[in-house]
Amino acid sequence: MKRFMYIVSVASLALMFAFFFLMVNTNKGVFATLGITAMTICYHFTVRLVIGNITGSIKLSQFDPNARRYRERKFERKLYHKLRVKKWKKFVPSFDERQFSVKDHSFDELARTTCRAETTHWLCAAASLVTICFAVWFSSLVVFLITGILGALVDLMLVIIQRYNRPRLLRLAERKTE
Repeated sequence: MKRFMYIVSVASLALMFAFFFLMVNTNKGVFATLGITAMTICYHFTVRLVIGNITGSIKLSQFDPNARRYRERKFERKLYHKLRVKKWKKFVPSFDERQFSVKDHSFDELARTTCRAETTHWLCAAASLVTICFAVWFSSLVVFLITGILGALVDLMLVIIQRYNRPRLLRLAERKTE
């Protein structure tokens, strides 16, 4: 998944420049639409890579799964049951599956990794909504509204998976220390 994200980011950047070049030199509006589309794709992928690299550079020990912001709320179990998270979470790809390997990491490390991933996805969700501001420059509110909201929803889905898994990991870590 990591390599795919880098490829899409670079390819969409190249396409953006190509389409904007064609727009300027041919005066055809279709190239403006394609350029804006490529720019939006580039933004969404690049911002996730940048945020992921920044949060990934923070030591895992800085993420405390027992901190208030990472603790399970009273309503969450019922919500996750209604959303049937257990059934669909296994189909969602991971950026780097090695980070979540039970063979290579302790349950405590995995719980901390979910905290890091949750933080990353909250930041990415917020960054997705920033694209709505692009509508001011490009007069395409509908496109930026849709891509911003859809991007944020994908990240919030990933936040849900992290929050769903963390209490179980903490229980397993507690059992292992007993």
